[in-house]
Amino acid sequence: MKTYEPGQIRNVGLYGHQGTGKTTVAEAMAFLGKATTRLCSVVEGNSNFDFDGEEIRRKSSMSTAVGWAEWGKNLVNIIDNPGDTNFAAESVMSLIASDLGVIVVSAVDGFQVGTDKAFQLLQEAGLPTVILITKVDKERSDFAKTLAQVQEAFGGAVVPVALPIGTEAAFNGVVDLVSRESRSYAAGPNGTKGSVPDSLADAVASAREVMVEKLAEQDDELMMKYLDGGELSIDDVRVCLTKGLRNCGVVPVIPCNASTGAGIDILMDLVTTFGPSPLDRKTFKTKKDEVETPVVVSPTGTFLGYVFKTTVDIQTGKITIFRVVSGSVPADGFLNVNTGVRERFGGIGKLLGRKFESITTAVCGDIVAVVKLKETRTGQTLATDNSLGEMVTMALPLPCISYAVKPRSQGDEDKVSSAVQKLVEEDVGLTLSRDEESKEFLLHGLGQAHIQTAVDKLKRKFGVDVEMKLPRIPYRETIRGSVKFVEGKHKKQSGGRGQFGVCYIDMEPLPRGTGFVFEDAIFGGSIPRQFIPAVEKGIRECLHKGVVAGYPVVDFKVRLVDGKYHDVDSDSRSFEMAGSRGFKAAFKQCRPTILEPVMTVTIVIPDECLGDIMGDASSRRGRILGTDAKGRNQVVKVSVPMSEVLTYASDLRSMTSDRGNFTMEVSHYEELPQNLADKLIQEAKLEEEEE
Repeated sequence: MKTYEPGQIRNVGLYGHQGTGKTTVAEAMAFLGKATTRLCSVVEGNSNFDFDGEEIRRKSSMSTAVGWAEWGKNLVNIIDNPGDTNFAAESVMSLIASDLGVIVVSAVDGFQVGTDKAFQLLQEAGLPTVILITKVDKERSDFAKTLAQVQEAFGGAVVPVALPIGTEAAFNGVVDLVSRESRSYAAGPNGTKGSVPDSLADAVASAREVMVEKLAEQDDELMMKYLDGGELSIDDVRVCLTKGLRNCGVVPVIPCNASTGAGIDILMDLVTTFGPSPLDRKTFKTKKDEVETPVVVSPTGTFLGYVFKTTVDIQTGKITIFRVVSGSVPADGFLNVNTGVRERFGGIGKLLGRKFESITTAVCGDIVAVVKLKETRTGQTLATDNSLGEMVTMALPLPCISYAVKPRSQGDEDKVSSAVQKLVEEDVGLTLSRDEESKEFLLHGLGQAHIQTAVDKLKRKFGVDVEMKLPRIPYRETIRGSVKFVEGKHKKQSGGRGQFGVCYIDMEPLPRGTGFVFEDAIFGGSIPRQFIPAVEKGIRECLHKGVVAGYPVVDFKVRLVDGKYHDVDSDSRSFEMAGSRGFKAAFKQCRPTILEPVMTVTIVIPDECLGDIMGDASSRRGRILGTDAKGRNQVVKVSVPMSEVLTYASDLRSMTSDRGNFTMEVSHYEELPQNLADKLIQEAKLEEEEE
């Protein structure tokens, strides 16, 4: 592959709802750009971009993949992103690699939730946007209806720059409104130029007038010319389209049939002729010592790169994919700014899916890959030195569901931990933690399907078979009553020196959040001073395991009031045992109860879902804390027990057709209703008997 100048590079990200055909578009772009010798297909299972076994089986993308194409004198880097919300972190990470976003919309299904989410994501990132309406050849497809839906949702900036010729199975070409030419695809995906069909003359004239009026607004001088009654030339229109697209003032719309490549050549022309190059990107910033500094993108500047994707291949090892933000990649390696570790690489190349093609140099703006970096992970910054700081990027979506994972075979804990860490490197939407209380490994993700996919990949890719279950809820045990002068006695005599210790304690409840308070109220030496700490130690050793259900005990006070000892047989261990037994006996007499963690959940939903969500919250023993309007959405704040929302991510998606999202945090502890507490205690007894 030849070396392109930064001004000749175009970085295009594909976004949109699941199943709209983003990967099919990527394949068509690669084929037209001669990166592949045939038009590969998701349906046939030979896609360059969906190459993972699970992606091939599901016929759906689950991670970001990159490719490239050559078009005219330009290099087009393609970033194909999954549309499933479970893998939304991948799309967020790709924003730093993309200079222009193409939202793929199905003419059959029309405007969908993922369409809206993709647009909002690109708007937040400040990226120019193109809308590509696919599947215009399919039965029940409706380009005009889909266009109207998109315009209603996104406003007047959305304007078609091309129209389809024919509908459904009769679709056979596209009219380019800018050049006023038609393109026929009877001979293949490279369109044959011709005149506008007479049957479409009026529709094309009307649509072009609307387009020109909108584009004229992008240039003050040409706007005055247009308002004065002067006709804008094709060159004038091109100038306006360039300004409008790069300044996010217009959102061009193009129809296509990506499965045959029809219309993709117009997209490639639009991207390379009017779209921004890496040198036009002005929004990059770095951060060091809490100070943000704009990045001056320069081909000759200091090298700066950002890792937006990592893949782990069993044969090849770790492949690190990054954007050259500024400068060019030095041959002798670079510094990982986040860790301070200097990295070297054996070779650098371009990826088309999993196919690696070596290149001699990587210039400013290009997207490249290197293999076997030891310390570098996704989301880290690369540079020749650390003076610039780390790249500033958009925040990733927070994990919203967790599952405990453990190996099916005993002794494989280290193997599981190592394999999951590799998964986390590939998918930044996943995180792994260890619950110190339950000793469980917790895998956190963006949905139940996200976690399940990760577990499936563990087995398929790394040979690690694990079980997944909902995590253990951190219940607490406490008391509601008081008791006085309860005996704790430890006596053992088996020849020789014996063991003897007796203590008497009072116990009472304390306010929530107080924890455990121990008071020494011994008078007259009934227990020698050196043994009193042992009584407290014996009680504290019982707190972690609890008494009635095996959960930690909180919010109570023990007063040590009396005791007995033996001059020879008493020692610290005897009084530890006495304290433990006295605590357990007193606890059972103080009306023990179970406390459950209560979450504050903040839910953002469309207006029409408000009633359903509030009703659902009540059914989960929740309390509505308040509602607030936010644009087209409602923000609902709910207090609800943790046990009721362990799978809320999946439930909310179902209730809102994937239009809702939420965050939650632990608020406080409350008493578990008695019927549920009794059930929990009974389950704990059964587990203990089985052990």
